[in-house]
Amino acid sequence: MARWTNNLLDEKRKLGDPEADAVIQAIYESDSIEEVNRLMVVMVENDDMPSEELPQIMRDFLRDTAKFPPWADEKIMLHGSQLFTRYGPEIVLILFGASLPILYAAYPGAQVLVGTKRLTHNVHRRIIETGQFVIDVTAESAWRDNGKGFRTTQKIRLMHAAIRHLLLHHPRWEKHWDDEWGVPINQEDLAGTMLSFSVTICQSLEKCNITLSDEEKEAYLHHWKVIGHILGIEDELMPENYHEATDALALWMHRNHQETESAKELMKAMVDFWYLRVPGKLFDGVTTGWSRMWVGDKLADILGIPQYNWTYNLLQIQRFIWLIEDKVEDRIPLLQFFTRFWTRRLMTTLLTFERGGKRPAFDIPVELQKSWGMK
Repeated sequence: MARWTNNLLDEKRKLGDPEADAVIQAIYESDSIEEVNRLMVVMVENDDMPSEELPQIMRDFLRDTAKFPPWADEKIMLHGSQLFTRYGPEIVLILFGASLPILYAAYPGAQVLVGTKRLTHNVHRRIIETGQFVIDVTAESAWRDNGKGFRTTQKIRLMHAAIRHLLLHHPRWEKHWDDEWGVPINQEDLAGTMLSFSVTICQSLEKCNITLSDEEKEAYLHHWKVIGHILGIEDELMPENYHEATDALALWMHRNHQETESAKELMKAMVDFWYLRVPGKLFDGVTTGWSRMWVGDKLADILGIPQYNWTYNLLQIQRFIWLIEDKVEDRIPLLQFFTRFWTRRLMTTLLTFERGGKRPAFDIPVELQKSWGMK
């Protein structure tokens, strides 16, 4: 019997992340909203939060949550990371073209993004930060000594808690939130995000004619379940297996997807992000075409993703190449370099753009750069 039901998810919409929320609430009560804002700036402006900048309650939280759940299997997680090492360029493109759009269409969860203007303002920086998060937590080095996995995930978790606090309690922000939407960044939407970052990736790879084994899909899901746990998702919302996860994602989408101006506004920001990075105008349809293919025509129309143009033929050619590669690459390794050249080139163009301000260029671990042919 599937553990996800409408009644369960109705309850989880009312729940945020009690452990992280308590940290932000304590900081607010002991200091001021200015202190919360300052800490938000520290977290945003530093990839590694300097411990000396943080109050004791936050340092305790970081120490106590830097651990795997009892059910985590590090060997299976490594297998999931190896899938990312192999198909990272495609996965990052799918993140932008399918996983995030699926979240944009989820009303009212997307109201957090619109209300805080996290994507419609500073669009380049916010989208790239999401890609950076995925690389930080999915690379094979993420959970080794000095890896970025724990710290990056903990930072996102605390930022979620700070946003929840501001949207619910601060006069400037709370007017943007309707209590009927549930708690901002609630348990249901956190779980939906986890599934969109795992199940949607696997489903979209298969739409590219890239065959994944059942073991690979289970491993990638398991990796993201562990990340989800560290992000504060309750174990009650963790699907037992990939089959259950696909059903859970379908239910979440059915409950939350609506055609709204908010969804179209967020998707337009993503499309503009792509168009600015594809040279000229002739090949603009490649990025939006992939997105439409991955999410399907019905959802693409809800989001306002442009219709296919002549570049649809290029997508079909690329799918055929992937099909051939999938069958012979183990016997002809050089073929992989040529068939994936344009995917890597597009991914590099999208992701190596400067994030702005004082932050460095996009950080891709050396082992991934080598695997993806970037150096």
